[in-house]
Amino acid sequence: MSIRILPENLANKIAAGEVVERPASVVKELAENSLDAGASRIFIEILSGGGKLIRVSDDGCGMPHDDAILAFERHATSKISADSDLSSITTLGFRGEALPSIASVSRVRLTTASGGGAPGTLISIEGGKIIAVKETGAPAGTTIEIMDLFFNTPARLKFLKSKETEIGHIAAAIEKMALVNPDIHFRLTHEGKMLLDCPPVRSLIDRVSQVYGRDFAQGLIGIGQKSGGCSVHGFISAPGVSFSDRSRQETFVNGRPVKSPVISRAVYEACQSLLMKERHPAIILYIDIDPALVDVNVHPSKKEVRFLDNGAVHGIIRDAVTGAFKDAEARGTIGAGEVMTPWDNRVREAVESFVSASGITEPVERDRFFIPGGSSPVQERMRLPQGERADVRNAEREWRQPMLMQVADTYIIVPSAEGYMVIDQHAAHERIHYEKVKARHGKRGTASQGLLVPEKLELSAKEAAVMERLGPELAQVGIEVEHFGGGSFLIRSKPLFLDKTDIREVVLGLVSDLEIGDVKGKVEDLREKMYQLIACKAAVKAGQKLHPEAMARLVQQLFECEMPYTCAHGRPTVIKYSLSELEKMFKRK
Repeated sequence: MSIRILPENLANKIAAGEVVERPASVVKELAENSLDAGASRIFIEILSGGGKLIRVSDDGCGMPHDDAILAFERHATSKISADSDLSSITTLGFRGEALPSIASVSRVRLTTASGGGAPGTLISIEGGKIIAVKETGAPAGTTIEIMDLFFNTPARLKFLKSKETEIGHIAAAIEKMALVNPDIHFRLTHEGKMLLDCPPVRSLIDRVSQVYGRDFAQGLIGIGQKSGGCSVHGFISAPGVSFSDRSRQETFVNGRPVKSPVISRAVYEACQSLLMKERHPAIILYIDIDPALVDVNVHPSKKEVRFLDNGAVHGIIRDAVTGAFKDAEARGTIGAGEVMTPWDNRVREAVESFVSASGITEPVERDRFFIPGGSSPVQERMRLPQGERADVRNAEREWRQPMLMQVADTYIIVPSAEGYMVIDQHAAHERIHYEKVKARHGKRGTASQGLLVPEKLELSAKEAAVMERLGPELAQVGIEVEHFGGGSFLIRSKPLFLDKTDIREVVLGLVSDLEIGDVKGKVEDLREKMYQLIACKAAVKAGQKLHPEAMARLVQQLFECEMPYTCAHGRPTVIKYSLSELEKMFKRK
């Protein structure tokens, strides 16, 4: 079999397989060209999910006659001219294959004019062949129509999904562009129906409101950090607000929508104690970095990027997200929605008043919250003198203390100036213990102590396989586990920071929580799981009755935490009900 050069139209069709995955790919390439042309408005009209018609109109710089013809030649582009340009790409479309690839599998009509009184150009192309070229009157800018997509490649045509599915992908592509270009007017219509209309706005959060709605935007907190040649800004959902999928996550590098494992890992690492299992944050992240430090040529569709220094980018993103949570909590701006509310100073004063009115002057063991039966040490210290003095003291306490109430021995009701808060006592106490355990471990390091009597574990075959993989990781955090044959293992040491925690329960919890593939040699992730498990085991449980003073102590300690709004596993600790919500429920508004 001899080697031959492929005909140009066949080569274009092969390239189209990379560039034109579906109608949304066409819309993305054409709209990106409009952005690179300096357009201030980009209007997209779609028929039949893009299979029948895609029309993209802009008011950009347009093209003179000769350039318009040359634009449909393979590798013809105005974006790059030398090898060195590939290391510092700042435009969106750049490979010079989009237009010829699209034209090879559709019927195309291009109308463009560069303004300044020069006539416009109209070009008609069918299956990659130029049918007609003529002058025409047209305003400055470009309108390109893609008709009958894949008309000459039936194998590709039959793989198109329903028009509802295809228009969904198109809308997602335009939403991404709108989010990163708030000063440009985007409009998308499908079969005459307006799907998206985003006039220019002054701020990114206003554009987020246009795209996702005001309620969604109000549930976000701001991110902002610079380090070296990298700047990170954007928004993330408040702690406790999460979603079942990643559909509300958008990341942009130098204005280009991308996916990057480095970015994703950094975000989830910052949220690791704020997310429930299989829950995801909403995040809209903008990363500006020196183009020479990022490679956008990794994938033909430009969806992926590679950073020169992954560690530095990972670190700044993680710190930016972590800092955003702390700053928002300190400013009292976390929780514009129902879940999470800033700690109201008047509630703090009320809780402190309760503690003061209780007559306790000596330190109380703060972790002794629940009442297993009979009187607790806290109750003993709350005994008051008899007689008139006690009556006065009781009256004063009744007047000054907040009306903290426990519901179903699980939830604590806390009044505030603007309504009331419901606190999950287990989740709240878990957060308190989680932060204590992390702080304690940080001071003590990874020192371990041997067990006088080793703890024996009997595991199933699956659990034993996980333990075999887990053993070296456990050793790095001070837990020595020896295989004793079959499914039997012996725990011979534990880290000092575990104190009185049942090491057997911790190890069993880790084994049951991990799959074989989860054990990938990252000790910090393992430590984090340990902290979470220890905090959960040590916290008061739902259904345990709390003394009123214990409730006050728990609430007070919760809001002394760095991040009081979720437990170690990401469940919310606090839900707020505002006066306005109550008034709506009682039909006062």
